[in-house]
Amino acid sequence: MDLNLITGLSALLDHRSVTAAADAVGRTQSAMSHSLSRLRDHFRDPILVRDGWEMRLTPFAEHLHPRVTAAAEAAKVMFTTSFDFDPATTKRRIRIAAPDLCASLFTRLIGELGKRAPLASVEFVEQSIAREAVLRSEADIGLGFGHANSDPNLVLHPIAPLNWCTFAPNTHAYCKTPSANTWSASRHILVRQGSAREGPVEKALRVHGIKRHVVGYASNFSAALILASETGALFTTLRAPFEDVAAQLGMSPLALPFKMPDAPATLMFRADYGNPFDIWLQELCVTTLS
Repeated sequence: MDLNLITGLSALLDHRSVTAAADAVGRTQSAMSHSLSRLRDHFRDPILVRDGWEMRLTPFAEHLHPRVTAAAEAAKVMFTTSFDFDPATTKRRIRIAAPDLCASLFTRLIGELGKRAPLASVEFVEQSIAREAVLRSEADIGLGFGHANSDPNLVLHPIAPLNWCTFAPNTHAYCKTPSANTWSASRHILVRQGSAREGPVEKALRVHGIKRHVVGYASNFSAALILASETGALFTTLRAPFEDVAAQLGMSPLALPFKMPDAPATLMFRADYGNPFDIWLQELCVTTLS
């Protein structure tokens, strides 16, 4: 395989036009057409097909696009020194794949980026499995629960396990009498996630034979915390992501009246992202989430 084709393929996938791709990399249209022909032979796929007056990518090319972009960027790094790197000048969009439950864990990272890389932006991508999003280059940072299996394509950084708690308004009876009876007799807010699967709290309640009175469902965890504070209800979730916000809402994190194991979590990055910015971002991310 002629690795020079990576540049042409990246331009073709980005611009979806032989002429525009040729202009982008400073080649003739004839040379780019020849590259496209070789790529079609190699992948046994047309890559670009005509759709009316325009050209569109085939499904295979759409699948290939993020990986080719990553490969082209990695090739550029080979000829770039780290001495001129300045995070304050980057306009990179940083994509994070994490469960809604843990999105607020990145608050400190976003704050540090605002100071050190003020032109960069952050986007939370909608992905149910962070690991897959990172592997497909759809996210630069992933956060997943559980002990992640090693993968040569990933750099893994376990962070401190997250523990569970019940957030209660400061005037709630559970603050004075944190017993199983008080907890069970209280009103509770839950998050409706559109899944029929039994959550970890429900599993623990079933094991310990404890029931709770649910009075409302929120669409996400942040909304659930606000709803609990405004209705005088309890909300049970992981402590670390919501402790600061809960304090501002006049709520306290209290121990559960039953045992639940801590939730291990792992940060994930692509192993082939080795340019100066990505190295800097990984170090900053690990530091802020430790």
